[in-house]
Amino acid sequence: MATLLQKRLALRLLQRRRATRKASGFTLVELMIVIVIVGILAAVALPNFLGQTKKAAATEATQNVSAIFKQATAYNLENGSLGTIDTDCSDYAGTQSGKFTYACGGTQTAFTVTATGSTTNSNTNGVTVTLTGNVDTGAVASITKAGI
Repeated sequence: MATLLQKRLALRLLQRRRATRKASGFTLVELMIVIVIVGILAAVALPNFLGQTKKAAATEATQNVSAIFKQATAYNLENGSLGTIDTDCSDYAGTQSGKFTYACGGTQTAFTVTATGSTTNSNTNGVTVTLTGNVDTGAVASITKAGI
């Protein structure tokens, strides 16, 4: 009798193992639901991420136009005047390269430095930062940002 009982128990254990093996894994519906949820999260997060990268690029441009303005102020102090305004800012800050192009203009009392984002870079395309200030006093009147 003990052998018959042992055989029944062994058969039940074997059936349970087979049942648990069949139940393991994910169904196609479960995988599709996960893919849809990930897609929705990506659709919400991607525009926010791109907006933050444009803000970071605008911050870089703000720092650079401020540095160019400071260099133009120092140039004015050393030379007595700016003379003819250097439109590509190379007299004040050297050669600028990278994500933005820089342009200087105006007068000594209303000096402007403008950073324009590169059209080939998606993070800077359409971003413009303009600083206006007086190089005689070194005072910044305004900094405006557009395209972010």
